[in-house]
Amino acid sequence: MPSLVQQLSADRQLTALRTVVQCKAKSTALREGPAADDGPGTAWVAFLCPAHSEDLPGWPATRTHAAQDTMPCGTVLDFRMAEQVLQSHADLWLTALTGVAPAAYGDVWSDVLDQADRVLRERLEQGADAGEDGPEHSMLTMMWLARRAAAEGNLMQAASALGYCETIADGTGPIDTGIAPQ
Repeated sequence: MPSLVQQLSADRQLTALRTVVQCKAKSTALREGPAADDGPGTAWVAFLCPAHSEDLPGWPATRTHAAQDTMPCGTVLDFRMAEQVLQSHADLWLTALTGVAPAAYGDVWSDVLDQADRVLRERLEQGADAGEDGPEHSMLTMMWLARRAAAEGNLMQAASALGYCETIADGTGPIDTGIAPQ
């Protein structure tokens, strides 16, 4: 018998593995996202602990199920197309962190990511106490990979690199990096 995740995803290919909450608890609930725009199944599923099962801004659930797996809280399996995953990153943290809105750049992701990188670099240069090994440097490294992938037309790889940035930003903004949202 297929697992609940297989049933909800309609056996769609996983396009992104995301960590949207940094929590050490094991999941007890599986939040089902809306129906996918491009085929059968759900757009995403999120594994959450009791503390986070009802409070995950930006991730509206259609239903919540008892978790049958032992994934860490905050793990999201995303089944959406690359452009949708990139837009989700923008909606949840990238625009809030950098002030860069994809619509302002015609949704041309290489341009969006170039501008977001400029903003992050400027803030890092202005922050005198930012360490060279701090999280902001990791974020810039992953942003560089995302920019390069988007410039080459590989939006799925760009979305994957932004997934690391999202983990650093904790899905809500910077983690004491000295990079303040605009």
